[in-house]
Amino acid sequence: MAISDRCILAYGLKQEEIKKIESQNIKVIEINNDTALMKLEDIICEKTNENSYDELPLNEKALIFNGFKEQQLKVTIRYIRGFIQGGVLAVSTTQNYKWTFKYLLEHLVEEREWFETQKKNN
Repeated sequence: MAISDRCILAYGLKQEEIKKIESQNIKVIEINNDTALMKLEDIICEKTNENSYDELPLNEKALIFNGFKEQQLKVTIRYIRGFIQGGVLAVSTTQNYKWTFKYLLEHLVEEREWFETQKKNN
């Protein structure tokens, strides 16, 4: 799989949620503790790494969009938000391709918590 191929890296979703996304002809790559320490680019290119295990938070959901054009992204997010509430959403970038999934997830959760705190303080 090329790095620009359209797919979603999904963590913490139920099987029926994944099937709904796949019904839109979108490839879903499921993330779990076994792939937590893999870099996004390796996950997207479907490389394997034996030493990538780490614990990810059980109560979190994450969707990382790769290779979507802007309009496709808007439509897809609107569709997904129809049946998945909460969680963090992000788009893969040239910078975060080098990050491990766990690092990106921690960064996104931190960012969300910062924004929620700012909202409460205003």
